[in-house]
Order: sequence, then C-alpha cells, then structure tokens
Amino acid sequence: MTPAGHLSISYISGRFIKNISLPAIIIGGILPDIDFFFVGFDWFNQYHHVVTHNLLFIILTALFTSFHRSWIPGKRVAPALLLGSFLHLLVDSFMDNNPTNGIGIALLWPFYDGFFSPFNILSDAGNKTGWSDPVSMIKPMLLVMLYEVPLYATSMFLFLRKKRLTPTSRLS
Repeated sequence: MTPAGHLSISYISGRFIKNISLPAIIIGGILPDIDFFFVGFDWFNQYHHVVTHNLLFIILTALFTSFHRSWIPGKRVAPALLLGSFLHLLVDSFMDNNPTNGIGIALLWPFYDGFFSPFNILSDAGNKTGWSDPVSMIKPMLLVMLYEVPLYATSMFLFLRKKRLTPTSRLS
C-alpha cells in the first residue's frame, strides 16, 4: 500500500475512535514506511517489510513515544501510535505486490524470519526487480492505488465534513 493509503486508513480510524490522538494514529500509520528513506540503496529490497514492519519495532516505538509525550499532541498518544502502526502492518500483510523479499511482513522479526500474509489480494504482476528499479514499480503501484481510491474519498469526505462543522464556521 502507498503512504497515502496508509494515511487514509489511519485518518479514518482516528476519526471514529474517541479520546485518542489523531496525529499519533496518523504518524503510527505511516511510521513503518520510514525505511523508504533508504529506497535508493541496493539492500533496500532485502529489508523493506522486515526491520520496520514487525511487532518489536512498533512496540518499542510506542514505548519510546510514551516517554516523550510532548512530541505528539493529544490524549493516549502511545496507544494511538501503536494502533496506527498495527493497522499499517495488517494492511501490508495482505496487500503486497513486491515478492523480492517475501510476500507479507516479517511480523516476528528478529525472532523469526518468516513472512506473515494470511491472504494476499494483489498479485506480484511479474515484479522481479522490486524497489531496486523504482520506475518498474510504477505500474504495480497504480493497481494498488486503484484499491485505495475509496479510502482517499472517505478520508477526504470526513476531513471536509469536519472542516464544515467546526464551531467557528457555524457562527458565520
């Protein structure tokens, strides 16, 4: 899934859960893809969906954040970050079209190297190079984005609806 898709899922989830930090759930939703800073390196395919896409990473990140709550505004920051990250892992476990390092996520890494994917709704579409050739990833990512269109529309609807219903807009 693309970062925009993860952002949409996190935003939608955060809008329906009361008393939880919306910024934290959104950050948690895109945090496992922080490894994309290294997409230009030859070894990226080997480690994407491994080092940052596992339970240990999201739990340690949530614990670290709980000690530094002032970084992210809102209530229940660590649980929101954990929930957003868990949603990211869940979605990536069944929407993976890059078989260069295994389908799914390395959920229990570093304790177990196997990949978790209860089912996969995408095919690899003949993708043999993965992110080592980012241009070749455009075609498979377009298919992923088609799946994400309803998420984009729903999150945009909720965002615009919230803007329209703010107390200051009712006064004018």
